[in-house]
Amino acid sequence: MSLSSTLYELLVAVVTLFDSLQRPVTSSEIATHLGKSEGTVRNSILALKAMGLIEARTGPGGGYLPTVKGIEIARSPQYLENLIEPTPIVIDSHPSRIYALELDILGLADPAGVKAVLKVFGSINQLREGAHVKLGPTPRTRLIIDGYVLKVDYKRHEILIEVNSLIAVPKATAGEVMTPSPVVVKRSVDLTAVGDLLLSNDIRAIPVVDDDGKLCGIISASHVVKAYLRRDYKGKVEDFMETNVPRVGTGADIMDLMKILASRKTGRAVVVDELERPVGIVTRTDVLNKLVRYTL
Repeated sequence: MSLSSTLYELLVAVVTLFDSLQRPVTSSEIATHLGKSEGTVRNSILALKAMGLIEARTGPGGGYLPTVKGIEIARSPQYLENLIEPTPIVIDSHPSRIYALELDILGLADPAGVKAVLKVFGSINQLREGAHVKLGPTPRTRLIIDGYVLKVDYKRHEILIEVNSLIAVPKATAGEVMTPSPVVVKRSVDLTAVGDLLLSNDIRAIPVVDDDGKLCGIISASHVVKAYLRRDYKGKVEDFMETNVPRVGTGADIMDLMKILASRKTGRAVVVDELERPVGIVTRTDVLNKLVRYTL
């Protein structure tokens, strides 16, 4: 099921208020919680009712309450991928359940400093003034923002940030930032030969290919060191190589590449052609060198 950010924010508000009050909630209570007009809330609620995510109870003590399906969606991060540009916020170096929906940059020419206003949803009570926050890259504007919380408006679900730095992620592909024509080895090669290749080419890792030239792994300097520490001086590449290798095509957006490197907790990915043959290597440093940074 796909929800707009507005409908998702409304659904989360209904679930949050219902959990807190343990009774059906009124449109005026929802409007106050979101900082919106009651009319706007009522119009959006019709859509959630039609989707089977909330239901209405009439009479004394009546109001709106979430269905089981509505609660499941509101509490399941997997549904966030269907929203319009939800960007997770990292608080004091820890991932949070708070997501930014809208971003406004204020005062780029102001000598007093640049500020950012974020419209957020999620566990906003986690936020406090002075907290260090990071977010991005944002899906459309491709910005990475680092700063500190100046103010939290719990009713309007907004936070004001003093921005320390902005990083703009340019539209570039893996093919544009990769080191092309990488040195490759076959899985049967001795590790001593790998060590010589690493030193002579001043590199830290080499893609491993099969007899058809297709990528099947990667061998790095750390693998060679590990073998030597074990006194395995006759080891082969296939005995120590890593087979679960991040790989991308030449047309992959570097923003997607950044996410792959972060999620896999690795510093490099192999760029392959349509036949899965290595045509380049992209490292975290290659990506960082392409970014445009504004320190404020």
